[in-house]
Amino acid sequence: MPEIIWRKQTNAPNKFMGSGMLPPGAYVTLEHEYILILRKGNKRNFNTQTEKKLRQESAYFWEERNIWFSDVWVGLKGTKQNLKTAEANRNRSAAFPFELAYRLIQMFSIRGDVVLDPYLGTGTTTAAAMASERNSVGVEKDESFKSVILDKISTIVDDSNEYILNRIANHLQFVEIREDSKGPMKYENNNYGFKVMTKQEQNIILNYLTSITQSEDMFFEVCYSVGNDCQLNKMEKEDKDLAKKPSKTITLDTFT
Repeated sequence: MPEIIWRKQTNAPNKFMGSGMLPPGAYVTLEHEYILILRKGNKRNFNTQTEKKLRQESAYFWEERNIWFSDVWVGLKGTKQNLKTAEANRNRSAAFPFELAYRLIQMFSIRGDVVLDPYLGTGTTTAAAMASERNSVGVEKDESFKSVILDKISTIVDDSNEYILNRIANHLQFVEIREDSKGPMKYENNNYGFKVMTKQEQNIILNYLTSITQSEDMFFEVCYSVGNDCQLNKMEKEDKDLAKKPSKTITLDTFT
């Protein structure tokens, strides 16, 4: 499907290489990456009432749609990885930011889906999945990332809730600006009472994280603010014993 160009410009003083201001030996800076979007099989169908309800609750705001589904993303800078262990004593500036993973998860999945990251690294995808009420499985063979992942998860409740609050605040600001220029908006969200642009936004739910517990090594359960909404986030390192472990099935029944 059409790809996205992530424009991750940098202000590093040494980003221009070559002969400075003298032609012709300078190099054009490489400040973008491609996000490839692929779909296996036909378009996904939502047949049961539970699936349809989860899809409606997983909708995004109209103004977010206009930004997220552009083929060029700007303003999302790469995140520097400051790794603490001796084995990983290096700074890697190519890491993608939380916002990038969060957008993609919101765009292409619904609450309760499972998100897979086969190269987990510092755990950004799993953090974004937790914030989005999605299950996740992350695979990382480099043991030195474990402490970094655990540090990130230790603050995920507060970090996610702050992000969700900012997302709502941004929407309320959009509503104020829109109504000042275009007049009252027609629709209202059924769960929060604020105005929205379309009918499809009326059932959006952005539940807050209430707790996270570790049930076994690198296996976490996240609970949310509404009802019994609990999500299992599974992160297992790739090793020779992985195939011998009993499988654990996660179904959408957990969320009903």
